[in-house]
Amino acid sequence: MNFIYVLSSSETDYYYEQFFLSSASLRLYNPEAHIIVLVDPKTKQNLISKRTAYEKIVSEIKVIDVPCELSQKEASRWIKTSIHHYVSGGFLFIDCDTIVTQKLENSFPLDIHIGAVLDTHVTLDKHHLSKNFQKEDISTHFVSSLKTNTRFNGGLILYIDHPQANNFFEKWHSLWLQGLKKGCSQDMPSLNQANYELNNIITELNGEWNCQISHNGLPYLSKAKIIHYYATSLVSLDPAFKLASQEVFAIIKENDKLSPEIEFLLENPKTAFEPCSRIISDKETIDAFDNSLFFKFLRYNKRNPGLLKKIKAFKASLK
Repeated sequence: MNFIYVLSSSETDYYYEQFFLSSASLRLYNPEAHIIVLVDPKTKQNLISKRTAYEKIVSEIKVIDVPCELSQKEASRWIKTSIHHYVSGGFLFIDCDTIVTQKLENSFPLDIHIGAVLDTHVTLDKHHLSKNFQKEDISTHFVSSLKTNTRFNGGLILYIDHPQANNFFEKWHSLWLQGLKKGCSQDMPSLNQANYELNNIITELNGEWNCQISHNGLPYLSKAKIIHYYATSLVSLDPAFKLASQEVFAIIKENDKLSPEIEFLLENPKTAFEPCSRIISDKETIDAFDNSLFFKFLRYNKRNPGLLKKIKAFKASLK
């Protein structure tokens, strides 16, 4: 089984640093793993200087030609939706914004063709973005969110080498190109549309394979094989998961290696959370967090620190 990453990055983003962390965690717990990273030509050109330590982690680096007119994100998704053309045999695709927490080899369910975990671990009728998905599908002439109650997350995909699995990727890539022409560069709408058109070929994997801690992932955390720390969206602007912090990415960007503190976090990933954090479960509070006004307030407060203190002081003055 191959382990696949797709990387499209420049010196100004943190995608390389995320990939470096994830692949390092994979190698830590799976020393014999065959890790392949697929990159576009522009990314390969800037993997120099303080962006080369990954070479000691991965087993293969493959440069994939992509249409030159594609943006960085589009190039990544162009490669992702056609991985089966560049890799022989079965594989586990893993998003860069992940941390592997344990041994994965020899633990794959092999009685399936394509496997994935539900997006945010819930069915569509309980998903906080279900209406957004429907609007997105309508604009791209897709129907999966209108016809089914499942929505799979594309951050982890188990592929067992089989003609039906090949058909899925062919369909996915074709639908992604179709969506791109209509202004949708995301790969999850086309992924789920491909699953719908192929009569639900995707087998649902247990949430421990892709524990999306930002939304509904806590029940799977104790047995999580892979922690997906960004996933679909965040509840707050600053992540509670320490390995998702910009401080960690900045250290790697500056040194191109793991500090002892980061190594400790990788060795203890299920406890790598900020000490000041809260668990929210009641529907009213969650609905408030999902409201766009809440995020606008968060962003404004971050740009204008002390706003809440002023509000509290004003309220106190009225008493």
